[in-house]
Amino acid sequence: MPKRKNTSIKDYKLKSGKKRYMFQIYLGTNSNGKPIITRRRGFKSYAEAEAVFNKMSQIKPDSFVKQKQIKVSELRDLWFENYKTQVKESTANKNKQVFDNHVIPDFGNQYIDKITVAELQKWADNKAKQIVKYRDAINEFNALFEYGIRLNYVSANPLKRIIIPKKTSRKRRDTEHNVYTRDELNQFLKVAKEYGLVQYTYFKLLSSTGLRKSEALALTWQDIDLNNNTLSVNKTLAYGLGGKTIIQSPKSPKSKRILPISDSLKEVLIDYKQKQKILSSKLFHTIKGTYLRMSKPDQWLNSIYAKDHQDKVKYAEKYNLNPLPDLKRITVHGFRHTFATLLIAETNVKPKTVQMLLGHENIQMTLDIYTHINKKNTEDAVNALKQLNI
Repeated sequence: MPKRKNTSIKDYKLKSGKKRYMFQIYLGTNSNGKPIITRRRGFKSYAEAEAVFNKMSQIKPDSFVKQKQIKVSELRDLWFENYKTQVKESTANKNKQVFDNHVIPDFGNQYIDKITVAELQKWADNKAKQIVKYRDAINEFNALFEYGIRLNYVSANPLKRIIIPKKTSRKRRDTEHNVYTRDELNQFLKVAKEYGLVQYTYFKLLSSTGLRKSEALALTWQDIDLNNNTLSVNKTLAYGLGGKTIIQSPKSPKSKRILPISDSLKEVLIDYKQKQKILSSKLFHTIKGTYLRMSKPDQWLNSIYAKDHQDKVKYAEKYNLNPLPDLKRITVHGFRHTFATLLIAETNVKPKTVQMLLGHENIQMTLDIYTHINKKNTEDAVNALKQLNI
């Protein structure tokens, strides 16, 4: 270990036993004859403390401004300017939304060094009741406190002292039933085809490849190789800062992949390309040829379900019958889940292959789908035995 020369930098321990570094620095006497001495603490390493010490040593006494209290919203803005340059724009946007929706309304106008443990405990408990991903809000706020310690705006992190709620009381999305059987999928695609070629092609693509909504929206014709029957996933749409639609690299390294195209999907893509009214390099686009917004597929889905309901009501009224049941409703992401479910249920595909096709970052995500299928098989077996009754 290299010798540490700066004796002004001292180490100390937190209550948790972790080591931190601090220093006191004398900048000289200002023009009013007042000695300028200031302190900084909370550094995680000697090198970090030394870097700040060396920077501060260049400040002239008359230029020094004593740090004042800072509000949570002000500190967040200060931190965010640096943070947004280190991550994907979509990640920065999500972080900003977490703060804007779950931290700023409660603490934005409070001075960060005046926030109590009791206030934070009550806030965390409420968030656990309001949202499923309440830990994201807690983690983001925790990071801001740590940043405030480094800048000497707050001496300790009170969030470290709260009891993190173990489980949210908010009902989670029903992912188990957010999936179609093969017959249900065929019924949906039939209605979608009657509704419009663009919409039919989009949902046919999702259910035939397992693409994420944003991956499909980002596709260009250059990504489609109809000679070799492949599709290249190399980019994705996302929401950037200010809510604007942006193109960026896929969700994770494994999300970048080349997928085979089935004969059925190939026929649909060829027909779609031939009938496109507007020439564009993008598969799905606006009248001006620009990328669609991320919310568009959800609008399409709702319109298809509305058409299905209206058609069945009109048919029932025409022939004086009771309306047939509406199409089962699933989310846009449900078509990705449908692809995975049918793939596993109807073939001998291995988990690693499914992981590759779906672009899962780790195999556990894929195995969770297998677990879901196995549970469904068990339920079917139990019901079958009850019906057999022997």
